[in-house]
Amino acid sequence: MNYFQLLKRLYDIYDPMVDKVVDHNTIIRKIRYAIPYKDCIIISNKTSTVISNNFEIAGLYDPEKDADGEPPIEIEIGFPKRKDFYYFNESDFSRNHWSEFCINFSLILGHEYMHLNQFRRRNFNWCRAYKGTSLRPNIREQQEYYGDSDEIDAYAFTAAANLITDSVLNPKSKKNTIEHARLYKTYISLFDKTDPVVLKFVRLTNRYLKKLEQQYHDTVFT
Repeated sequence: MNYFQLLKRLYDIYDPMVDKVVDHNTIIRKIRYAIPYKDCIIISNKTSTVISNNFEIAGLYDPEKDADGEPPIEIEIGFPKRKDFYYFNESDFSRNHWSEFCINFSLILGHEYMHLNQFRRRNFNWCRAYKGTSLRPNIREQQEYYGDSDEIDAYAFTAAANLITDSVLNPKSKKNTIEHARLYKTYISLFDKTDPVVLKFVRLTNRYLKKLEQQYHDTVFT
């Protein structure tokens, strides 16, 4: 299942629930059914940090679980603590809300699968750590995170998927380029534009853009 096939399966959850009132457990169950990946566990929690229908989505890949044959990817969805039910129509949980949720979910799941593939290729060995150069501890810590070769690769996929999704939704936009990508701006805020880290990020983003464009054309949306 490619990125756009995953998006389509998630989008297709909405129509059968139009004008229905459901709780968060029903939403989770529908998502689990739509993406039957044996490597992925989807959990939920209700939290006061989430308001309205802007759900929080977080992902984690655990190579130790993967090596032990356990499901290594966990996607956690945070729902509003003070909201028990969702009315699937334009007055409450609109199609636009659902579309944003599907895109964010797919981006995060795709990012974690990138890590899964990286570790499996290396027989579950860690890659070499990147050493930050900034004299400011907080910046150096971010450099060491974003400069990690696994993260460059995974974030390049995330950036490419975000760009092509924006391009599909807003074909006339002139901001669907790498230079306008949020993650590109993150990288150039931490590294010089000519730094090997940034150049690698751009190169990989372009590579994934080509692959995702092909996936999009191979996916039928009805």
